[in-house]
Parts: sequence; structure tokens; C-alpha cells
Amino acid sequence: MSTSLAKALTTPRTIARALDWQKVSGALLSIHFGPTSIDLAVTSHPSASSRPIKTLPSIPLEQESQRNQRVLKSSVLDSLSRIVEDSELNVCGFLVSWPVQNEGWCGAPCGKVLHSLDQIVQRTNLISGKRPVVLWDGHHFYHHEDEWGRTPIYSETSDRSVHIASRDQYKDEGMVAADIAADYLKRCFPDFSFKVEEEETYKFQDE
Repeated sequence: MSTSLAKALTTPRTIARALDWQKVSGALLSIHFGPTSIDLAVTSHPSASSRPIKTLPSIPLEQESQRNQRVLKSSVLDSLSRIVEDSELNVCGFLVSWPVQNEGWCGAPCGKVLHSLDQIVQRTNLISGKRPVVLWDGHHFYHHEDEWGRTPIYSETSDRSVHIASRDQYKDEGMVAADIAADYLKRCFPDFSFKVEEEETYKFQDE
């Protein structure tokens, strides 16, 4: 993780207070980095509307090789920039799916998220202290450890004869963007009830 990204990370409560300050016009952009696309939803303050969550068209997750590394194509960053910089949406922060494994560990999917966010930080000015990021584990996988760092997961047995870690252990357990937003609002704004607007209402400016 780059230093710039680390500085832009914040807590769920902090970004909730920022949304409180901009409840009339501000919004969070929920992001889920999937295997082939970036799933998006824009989330306004739940007091502003009975349907504060609106899904957006997904952006194809297109990559290319540069210096022996897989990086996001410029077209992906351009599409994301048009959404974030849209004055009508007024994005004031990001809510990013953090795909923690069932055991409570961070695996390869979490590394993929950090790699993508690092590229956004290094190649655009979208993420900053004024427009921070929250990593949100919508499944809330937590296990209590004893004094030796052990959890009940270690006592579980398997009847499998073959175990392939890349397939069986490191799964993409993230939630889609609208689900992330709904879970976040329920936990950080429990006094409000709301529905999700399922139609993709946003259109890119060049469409």
C-alpha cells in the first residue's frame, strides 16, 4: 500500500460525519472490484431521500501490461473520473468493498483491491484527504482469538483429499456496490429506513 493511499484511508464514522455535513448535496461512491468489472453505486444521506442508493453502470475492468505489471487501462480511470468529478453527484468519499475471507483473514482479493486503489491514487487526483476511502467488510467476518492467537477456525476439519489454496481459500467474498452501501447505512445511520434504487440512472457524459 502506498503512503498516499494510507493517508487517504479513514474510519466509517469519520466518513459518516462528512456525509452529515453535506447531507443536502454530498454523496459516497460505493465500489466493488469484481473479476471482470468495477461495480458502482452512489449513496446520498438517508435523510435526503427514501431511496438514497442508486446503482450506476459498471465499468469493465480492463487491464494492460506495463513494466511486467498488470495495470488499469487509462479508459477505466477516465470513466471513473467522469463519475467522481460530476458536480451533480458531488462525491465526497469512497466506500470500497473489502473482501475479507470467512476466516477473518485478508487474502488475494484484498491485495487486488489495494493494488487497484494504489493505481487510482498514483495516476489521478480522485482520492485524497478531502475525498477519503473507507474499506468496508460487509460480511463482518470476525473471530475471537485466544492469548496464543488461535481461533475456532483452526479446529475445523475437512473431508477433502485435495486442497488448492488459490481456489478454496482465497475467494472473492466482496459484496456488490449497492449491498455495501445498504449495509453501511444500516450500521452508521440506524435511525433511517430506506430502499435501493435498482435502475441504472446515471449515464456517462459522452454517451
